Amino acid sequence: MNNELHVWIYPPGALTPKHCGTLDLIGGRRCLFSYSESWLNDRQGFELSPDLPRRAGAFEPEPGHDLHPIFEDAGPDRWGRRVIDTAFRPERRSPIDYLALAGEDRIGALGFSWSAERYETPKDQAFYAAELEALVGAAHAIEVHEPIDERLRRLLQPGRSVGGARPKAIVQDGGRYWIAKFPAEGDEVDVSAVEHASLRLAKDCGIDVPDSRLVSIRDKSVLLVERFDRERSGARRHFASAKTLLVAEGLDLEGVAYADLAEVARRFSPEPTGDSRQLFQRMVFNVVMENTDDHEKNHAFLNHNGKWKLSPAYDLQPQLQGIGYQQLIVGSQAHEPSIENALSHAGRFMLTSAEASAEVERLLGVLSEWPEKFRRAGVSERDLEVCKQFVLVDRQLEAAYGTVPDVVAQPNTAHGRYDGRIVALRPDVVFQAVGGGETVAHPRAALAGVADLKVGADLKVAYQNGQLHDAQTIQPPKSRGRSRG
Repeated sequence: MNNELHVWIYPPGALTPKHCGTLDLIGGRRCLFSYSESWLNDRQGFELSPDLPRRAGAFEPEPGHDLHPIFEDAGPDRWGRRVIDTAFRPERRSPIDYLALAGEDRIGALGFSWSAERYETPKDQAFYAAELEALVGAAHAIEVHEPIDERLRRLLQPGRSVGGARPKAIVQDGGRYWIAKFPAEGDEVDVSAVEHASLRLAKDCGIDVPDSRLVSIRDKSVLLVERFDRERSGARRHFASAKTLLVAEGLDLEGVAYADLAEVARRFSPEPTGDSRQLFQRMVFNVVMENTDDHEKNHAFLNHNGKWKLSPAYDLQPQLQGIGYQQLIVGSQAHEPSIENALSHAGRFMLTSAEASAEVERLLGVLSEWPEKFRRAGVSERDLEVCKQFVLVDRQLEAAYGTVPDVVAQPNTAHGRYDGRIVALRPDVVFQAVGGGETVAHPRAALAGVADLKVGADLKVAYQNGQLHDAQTIQPPKSRGRSRG
């Protein structure tokens, strides 16, 4: 069998690929990569990833890898391999065979062909939305290990299924390219609706996400997520998972932190400050929304003029497992999903402590409305109740910003004076215990100029003639040591 697979790439804006290198299969598993002479001499040429500098010679993957991660990114993951194994039953199942069979419409700008002279691969024929119902049937057959007929085999031709653990495929609708995510056997909630709602919620938080929409097939929801690695013209964008760039940096994947992703952005991104802030926002979102499937392959970068720009966020949804830890390290308390932990490494995200705290408060203000936002996005009341058992927004709000008492009073703005401890903060309200079991709710906007507003601080507030007259926090006096004589 052929042990040499040729690597092609679509340069930025191009609709036809160029030959850029070769993968040589060694010993049936391990693959060496070398650039083609034509790509080394091409004015449009660039390095495929930072661990593959554009120079002559063979590159060997890091120990523990059969392929360089940039090629793993372009290959099928668990679901895609199941499709290939079921529909095509390859004689050999080496890394280059899966790459060759994964087809033309894979993620990113890479392509693979057995020929160095001609780009020979199944012609790209994106499914249209009208074929989604047939695709649902094909995906179900694969999931339950049913035999598939020629009609289903045609639907599952190379390039139609993308990577990941759940059933999905590529479709085209309205001149735009989408990933269709299907319901899986054994789903206890409408996962498609929950993910769609999560993407909308993330967008409201200021997180960059792709467009998405729900369609109903056979009384089940199918989620369409627009591809961010394709332009309307059909041009492709070179893609690298965060794993690929982390490996290129020589980092140990056993102890990867969100802050390490921010360090990658600082080194490779054309917009390091903005991308670092985005990563901080995504970390906080994942922590409080119980998205514990936040490993390094669920974050990615897109090549932009030789730099690597953080891609839109994807695979954002509560996992509904309650495992109590994130896949990536959050902060000084390792994988613990807490706001305190998320704030502990603010500086590595190019944020001051004050900026990070303000960002968390802003995010929690939006996320506190998640139940209503989920309803509006199509999540059923039953599924909403399931999500409430796992989503940590209320618990994180209380842990970081105190518990709001059941009974609160409005301040007397005519001539009220209040002296007491801040017991809770919310985006629009400061709650102050003023003695006698009474709690007063001050409008936060009125106290905007007051420094050190935080739970536990002593606060003095005075109103006069319907307006705030004076307000200040009182710091406890520092204790002085007594001399011993």
